[in-house]
Amino acid sequence: MATPLGWSQGGSGSVCLAFDQLRDVIESQEELIHQLRNVEEKAAHAKTKVLLAKEEEKLQFALGEVEVLSKQLEKEKLAFEKALSSVKSRALQESSKKDQLITKCNGRREARAPPHAYIHGLFPNSAVPVSRAGFHPNFCPRLRIPGGPGGPHHRKGLQGPGRPRK
Repeated sequence: MATPLGWSQGGSGSVCLAFDQLRDVIESQEELIHQLRNVEEKAAHAKTKVLLAKEEEKLQFALGEVEVLSKQLEKEKLAFEKALSSVKSRALQESSKKDQLITKCNGRREARAPPHAYIHGLFPNSAVPVSRAGFHPNFCPRLRIPGGPGGPHHRKGLQGPGRPRK
């Protein structure tokens, strides 16, 4: 082995020994530095794992809440659809009942009506022809009905449109 500059070769064994020891110390320090870095990396990794586990727990909790809320929303949607269907069905029943009552009422009214009711247009849905002016063929604009002592109204005791006499 070559002797470094500035070293004497007086005790060649002691110089080489010191050099070897110094090199061993440097190598062991480098190894310790390397191990320390590994420990720091492992600590950082463990810290990251802990944070990841916490965030994963939060995520699982939030996913559970979303699932519960989705089920609740689905139940409410079904209840709403059921209620809407019920309301539509009831409205349809009421509409058909109304139509039946109207038909029944019109039938009774027509059965009780005098024959001239169709001519004078008391039933606007009847099959009486109407002129272009909107009058029934038997209407005469010159024909006037005289008013009674209470005014032009046929009902006794009324003055003006639907007002009681004072």
